[in-house]
Amino acid sequence: MDQEKKRTILLHEIEHWRQSRLLPEQYCDFLSNLYREDENPAQSQNRNNTGLLTYLRHGHGIAWILGFVIISCICLIGFYFTAFPLAMQICSASAVTAICYGMAAVWRSSEKSMSAMLSTLGSAIMLGSGVWIIQLHQGEAKVWFLVLVGLCGLIWCLVGLTLRISLLHYCGLAGLLLVYAVLIGRYWPTATLAMLEVFWILHAVLLIGLSWWVHRRFPRFALVYFAIGLTLVFMAEADTIVLRHQAAGEVIFLSILKLAFVVGILFWTRKKWITWVTS
Repeated sequence: MDQEKKRTILLHEIEHWRQSRLLPEQYCDFLSNLYREDENPAQSQNRNNTGLLTYLRHGHGIAWILGFVIISCICLIGFYFTAFPLAMQICSASAVTAICYGMAAVWRSSEKSMSAMLSTLGSAIMLGSGVWIIQLHQGEAKVWFLVLVGLCGLIWCLVGLTLRISLLHYCGLAGLLLVYAVLIGRYWPTATLAMLEVFWILHAVLLIGLSWWVHRRFPRFALVYFAIGLTLVFMAEADTIVLRHQAAGEVIFLSILKLAFVVGILFWTRKKWITWVTS
């Protein structure tokens, strides 16, 4: 029993170090795994069943009442959403999204899978309700869709940074870059494919360089910036086909050649970029 109490205290301290960033996250993971290796399967199973599932299994009334209230509110808002005035539609959608993100933040340390699911649900509600509101009120679709994507991208970036969800952070940056690409297309409609290649490759190099620069002080940003940089390598072709509606024949062939070249570069430099992305 004494060993178990010592292990619990040590794991609690390691989690405190992780939250306060006194040690890099990979070292905290290593220490946590090291102290959990001595646990027997029953203890490990009990530890993995903590958090929300424990509340539900033991029948805590607060958890059940809270879940009932939240699900009921979402259903009521969904049923009467079209009858609400515009201001109430925006407020109700924002409230549901904020509740999902708030619960994701609360359960981030104890139930990471539930936290990720709630943050994904909140992001989907934000985007879906925004599209629904635009369609209901028949505004300037192109303008408001652009505003919606930009707003979602900004909020996803902030939530991804706060909750340390790399995928949400990536989606937020991708949304902001999509808005940027649309604006560039409107103010630079005469750009050729060669110009777009130079333009987006420079952005890709900048972000990959930023990934290398931040990998020591902010290691969780490195993977996100590296992935966004690789995405921008192919942004010229996507810009040409999707946003400028040009023929896709030669562009697709160029994309395949570029993909082969990028894969070769990644394979050749794998020992370097894998080190800084996973550090």
